[in-house]
Amino acid sequence: MVRARPMPGTLHCGDNLDVLRRHIADESIDLVYLDPPFKSNQDYAVHVGAPNTRTAPVPAFADTWTWDAATTATYEKVIAVGGGVARALVTLRDLLGPTDMLAYLAMMAPRLVDLRRVLKPTGSLYLHCDPTASHYLKIVMDAVFGRAGFRNEIVWCYRKWSVAARQFARNHDVIHFYSKAHDGTHVFDPLHVPVSAGTRKRWKGRRQHAHFEDGVRKARSVAGSTSRSPMPDWWDLSIINPNAAERLDYPTQKPEALLERIVQASSREGDVVLDPCCGSGTTLVVAERLGRAWIGIDVSRLAVELAARRLRDRFGTRALQVTGTQTTRVARRAAISAGT
Repeated sequence: MVRARPMPGTLHCGDNLDVLRRHIADESIDLVYLDPPFKSNQDYAVHVGAPNTRTAPVPAFADTWTWDAATTATYEKVIAVGGGVARALVTLRDLLGPTDMLAYLAMMAPRLVDLRRVLKPTGSLYLHCDPTASHYLKIVMDAVFGRAGFRNEIVWCYRKWSVAARQFARNHDVIHFYSKAHDGTHVFDPLHVPVSAGTRKRWKGRRQHAHFEDGVRKARSVAGSTSRSPMPDWWDLSIINPNAAERLDYPTQKPEALLERIVQASSREGDVVLDPCCGSGTTLVVAERLGRAWIGIDVSRLAVELAARRLRDRFGTRALQVTGTQTTRVARRAAISAGT
C-alpha cells in the first residue's frame, strides 16, 4: 500500500488504526505520545460551552471492554499475522483467559504495531497508562519494540484527594518510554532539574566517590554547572488546578507541563509529533508552542472540535486541517479514544 506522507497540523476524526493505515506513511513520525483508554471500566462525559452556559454532560468516550465476537475477531487477526506480538497475546490469553482485559490488549496490540511502523528509525514512543493494565501493556510493547527498545518506566506522581479502603491512595500514572532503535541512535535530549541545597552542600563540602564525581562532571558539561542534575524517571507534577487557564473540563485532560518534558526530551524543532488519542489537544498545543509539526487523531468528534478550537484560540488563524467523520463503527468502544 502506498501511503501519502503526513500533513503536519492535521486533525483526523476517526478510528486511529484506520487513519494510521490509510494516511500515515512508514517512518514519517519522530515522536509518538499516546494516552489511550486505561481499562478503567468507566464512561466519560464533558460539559460543553462557556462556564456560565454549560450544557448537561455530553458523552465523550467509553472505556469499557468485553470479550465478544468483535474482540475475538481482532484477537484472531493479530494471531494470524504471527511473530512476537502474536506469541505475547497467546501467552496472555493462557494467563487471563477470554476476559475484558484480553479484549483491551487485543485492541491495543495492532495499534502499537502500526505506531512502530510510522516511527522513523530515530523515533520514540511514550505510552501513558495507569497500574490497571500497565504491566500487561509492557509485555505487549516488549513484543512490538523488542526488549532492547525499552528506555524507561516513568512514574508521574501527583496529589489528589483520595479515600482508599484498605490500601494506599493511588496517586500516580505510568508512562512507558520505548525507542525504535536499539543502538542508541534515537533522539534524546537530556533534561535537568535543580539540585537540592543539601546535595549542593555535599558536593562542595567533601570529596565524593569516583562514580559520583563522574556524574557531577557530566552534569556540569551538559547543564553548565553543578546546580542542576539529570532528570529522574519519577516526575512530581501537579494535576491541572480547577482554576488553571489551560483547564477545559475534558475528562482525563493532562497538564501541558507533563507533555513539555516528553516533547522536549524526544523531539527537536521541526520534527513531527503524533498523538493518536489526542483528546482535547494538549500534545498538539505543546508541540505547536515548541516549534514542532504535529498530527492528532481521535475517534470523538467532540474531542476533535474541542482540540481545533483550543488550537485556534491559542495560536490565532494558523492553518488547520480537520479531516474524517464519525461513523457507527468508529463510535463504538472498540475504537480507541482518550484524554490528552
